[in-house]
Amino acid sequence: MQFAQRTVKAVSEVLPFPISLSDTNGYIIGSTDPDRIGKQHEPSREVLAQDAFLSFNEAKIQGMSNVLPGVAAPLKINGQPVGVLGIIGPPEEVKPYARLIKQYVEITWQETFRKQLEELETKTIETFAQYILLNETINRVKVEEYCRMLNISLNAKRFCIVIHIGDSLISNIRQTVPIDQLKERLLTCTKKAYQSGNDDICSFLNTEKIVLLKKVDSELAYLEALEEFTSQSEELLEMFDVYHVTNASVAAGSLAESLTSVSAAYQEAEAFRQFGQQFDPTRNIYTYHNWDMVKKLLPYQLPEPFREKIQFRLKRLLEDEHFPELAESVIAYCENNLTMSKAAKELFIHRNTLIYRLQKINTLTSLDTGSFADCMMLYIVLKSLQHKQPYGTNKG
Repeated sequence: MQFAQRTVKAVSEVLPFPISLSDTNGYIIGSTDPDRIGKQHEPSREVLAQDAFLSFNEAKIQGMSNVLPGVAAPLKINGQPVGVLGIIGPPEEVKPYARLIKQYVEITWQETFRKQLEELETKTIETFAQYILLNETINRVKVEEYCRMLNISLNAKRFCIVIHIGDSLISNIRQTVPIDQLKERLLTCTKKAYQSGNDDICSFLNTEKIVLLKKVDSELAYLEALEEFTSQSEELLEMFDVYHVTNASVAAGSLAESLTSVSAAYQEAEAFRQFGQQFDPTRNIYTYHNWDMVKKLLPYQLPEPFREKIQFRLKRLLEDEHFPELAESVIAYCENNLTMSKAAKELFIHRNTLIYRLQKINTLTSLDTGSFADCMMLYIVLKSLQHKQPYGTNKG
């Protein structure tokens, strides 16, 4: 009824005659005279029954309730009747306007219905994405119903792309673009950047996060998609800049066999993105296809029970009063490919000082820092502890 009255208002600004709009049951849902809204208009039934333009002069409306002289025409969308247009005035004067106004109203209503359907589909996809990604357990029957309704494949392989935009939607409320339009444009950018198809699921998960569940046909296709992921993400972030969406971060997860198992891929992608933001904030695109990121992530993937066992074995080192500088030294030594001179230079200490520290580590741990395997184990454990309590930066 609201969009019917908005249509009446728009038409009344250019048409010198009052109009009314009725639904298929003959009730007036829009009128230049608001007092007529909600009342039965019997001629509308006749117009729909005959599917024709009908004229009502003074003589014809005698004895009729809530009927004014004029012309009435059926309104259709995609060939189906949706209501009746009435133009009020002497029939011979209003008739020339009838067909033009009828076409305008039909186009306006069709566009309104289209937008409503799109909004309903967008909301349905958003609800579906929240259901399959944020719930630990899901009902397969319910997922199948959603897939049928949205015409998407249940058992296709997919990987999850997570795009975090922070408070960009909230801050853009003060901009000229309405928030719903901004969301639509950001989703369009996402689909374009990653060449999204009809069987992909692209949606806002909340005001801060967009997810794309991209379908791939095979593991090989997944690997090929990851090879393009960084360049596609860079293109996406450039498009986001146009809408003042800055500081966005993007991550891709592993491959899921179906929508019933895609939640794990989403959780992995989001955890990877958060890790990247914490430990490598200079980047904003994260993927396991990037070896630099994998190397940085590896030390933090130790299971906690295993880490505790190793920490117990390294107890003497961890409790040494000089532990921070010892740990810092062995990490620098490892990150410089076990090269004494390069590590000492990075630490701003003499080469002999570094040799002394590494020998002390050998004594405290019974490990051999000259061994690649021993150094690798020390490095992974010490790096995993570093983010919990950053080591000191004393030099010399």
